[in-house]
Amino acid sequence: MSRWLCALVGAAVALTGAPAALAAPDCPQPTTSRVLLSDQGTLESVIVDRRGRLFFTTDGFLMRLDRPGAQPRVVTTVQNPGGLAIDEHGDVIVGFGNSAGNGAVGDVTGPSGLLRVDPDTGASQVYATGLSMANGVVRAPDGAYYATNDLGSNVDRVVNGVTQRGWAHVDSGNGEAIDSTGRWLYVAQTFRPAAIARVDLMNPANVSTYVLADPPDWPAGPDGMTIDAADRLFVAANGAGQIWRVDGTPPRICVVLRGLPGFPDGPSAVAVGARRGPFPPTNLYVVTFDGHLIEIANAAIAARR
Repeated sequence: MSRWLCALVGAAVALTGAPAALAAPDCPQPTTSRVLLSDQGTLESVIVDRRGRLFFTTDGFLMRLDRPGAQPRVVTTVQNPGGLAIDEHGDVIVGFGNSAGNGAVGDVTGPSGLLRVDPDTGASQVYATGLSMANGVVRAPDGAYYATNDLGSNVDRVVNGVTQRGWAHVDSGNGEAIDSTGRWLYVAQTFRPAAIARVDLMNPANVSTYVLADPPDWPAGPDGMTIDAADRLFVAANGAGQIWRVDGTPPRICVVLRGLPGFPDGPSAVAVGARRGPFPPTNLYVVTFDGHLIEIANAAIAARR
């Protein structure tokens, strides 16, 4: 969800009439947080690659941060950047055309796409076109990409650069994650009572609600999402100014970090670190619409060697 959509979140809050205090409890696992970067513009998405470098998108740019304390560098320009993924060669896949105008008509016209970017040289080329919005982007183990439209319902599938628009349907789909089995696609839902849908990658008609927030949390505006090695979901709750964790049987929502600004400045995306490099796999990395990159230590579970 880009910042220009936050007014819609505000309208959703007003319509629900929910109380100011949100209901999700704190997660029992203690964490600490610190701000790594400030004043970076409007930040939309974040990811850490296998070499341990952190990438984020800001106003028209893909940025790279090699370590905490360093200065971020521009990798390339991107028109209305959306979600991020890493391909099998280590290139960065960036959604483009992630705008309100595109999202409003995108399910029908497919005005957006994916850009493939060399993370070292910044050289880029269009990988796919015809996407509905490319707001959330995730890569599956088989190399397929899935992209969402939070102003529509399409979940698009891209295989070898060919787009199947409307492969599945999730109302107001946003951030995405795929579990360790490669079977289930999880999709955060923004402009509706806060929820996460689950899509069967073997049968896209099989879409169910994985978790629905309690009514006081309905206006929370789930945005970007990631998953750790234990298949626990982490969600940037933009309207609430919180980072959520979702896990358990049945799945439950708890708050990893609270007290961030809500819309229009709240958290937009969250990523897990990597085993290599200075951004550890036990940490979360959060970007916000008011230009902050935040590290949350000891929030995630890393894969065993």
